[in-house]
Amino acid sequence: MIMSAPVLFVLAHPDLRASRANRAFAAAAATVDGVTVHDLYDTYPDLFVDGFAERKLIDRAGALVLQAPIYWYAGPGLLKEWIDRTFVSGWAYGRGGRALVGKKMLVSITTGSAHEAYGPGGRHAHPIEDYLKPYRQIAAFCGMAWQEPLVFFHARATTSADLDVHAHLLTERLEALAAPA
Repeated sequence: MIMSAPVLFVLAHPDLRASRANRAFAAAAATVDGVTVHDLYDTYPDLFVDGFAERKLIDRAGALVLQAPIYWYAGPGLLKEWIDRTFVSGWAYGRGGRALVGKKMLVSITTGSAHEAYGPGGRHAHPIEDYLKPYRQIAAFCGMAWQEPLVFFHARATTSADLDVHAHLLTERLEALAAPA
């Protein structure tokens, strides 16, 4: 019998080859015992998500990690499609919808801009937490345990050392999520 991983690491990047950061973080996640890396764009090149299959994967996990870039103040379109098709009434919420209650949710994102760009007077005017509110509300609505997000700023202008430091931080968080309760 194959044991399922307690952490499902959902990777959503439409051009992973072009993203040093998201590639590095997915590779780091793959080294952690108890973590399954699930690349949405690789799994669904036609962009049609099989919600039933996705729910089966999530049912076997105790924690869900969403790894994606932020584009125009939101995650990639396929991540939204994945949520729409997977987090359905009667399973994720609503009458009988308790499948996600108590599962941990960690959002790990990359941005193209520096930290200073997020906030009053910055290029994007609002703190990055404001752009993560939809994910936080999804977690709350479904009874999930929201985890402090991981944000890797200025991904395109980063050094290899910065990538390594953040990858180490990510693996520490994943190890904690994968640890037996």
